Amino acid sequence: MLQKLMEYQQVDKELKAIEDSLRSSEEYRKYASAVKFLRGVSETKDQIEDRAKALSAAMTEASELYESLKEEQADCADAPQAQEESTVIYLKKKSQELAKKFSSLESDITRLTNEINELVAQYKKFMVSVKTMITQRDENKEKYEALSSAKEAEKKAITAKLAEIAKEIPKEYMAKYLEKRKDNKFPICYQIELPSKGSVHCTACGTEFSSLELSKLKQNGYIECENCRKLIFVKQ
Repeated sequence: MLQKLMEYQQVDKELKAIEDSLRSSEEYRKYASAVKFLRGVSETKDQIEDRAKALSAAMTEASELYESLKEEQADCADAPQAQEESTVIYLKKKSQELAKKFSSLESDITRLTNEINELVAQYKKFMVSVKTMITQRDENKEKYEALSSAKEAEKKAITAKLAEIAKEIPKEYMAKYLEKRKDNKFPICYQIELPSKGSVHCTACGTEFSSLELSKLKQNGYIECENCRKLIFVKQ
């Protein structure tokens, strides 16, 4: 059983080499990069739109306040020539307050205008990137599929060979192997020779097995290392 599992892994290594070669290709790298970018497009657009709404609301509020201040300023200018000193002082103070508010508000409006212009520039740049990434995705998807198709016959032959070997491997072990196979980390299985006495270390990572692990290893013939999660089988 163990030898068949090790044989399966050796053949599977050939399949993984093909998969790794395809995944490390420039075509796949560019395709995957574009797909990852495009997945976040909707969220980024929502963020830009939310910011645009907030800036628009702030600009509307600032504009309305500006008009209100202009009306107050006009009322002060249209007021009859004051004779009483208290009235003169009041109008002068009111005028100074309005001038200060105008100055502060104009600074706010300038800041908001700059932020809006920056956001518009950001959006335009973002949409150019979206268009570029769509082209990159489509072009490299086609190239990657061509590369993959060229390896299809070889992959099918290996897969068929694996299926034959798997028939001679207990389903329990095969299920464990395939579960680990999803992690895409090779090798998956390691052999170990048990000494008559003394400590035993994982042949994959070198960690010393606990007494409980060692007991399971002797009883079941294999364990999953608690440290590296590799499948360790007793050599037969």
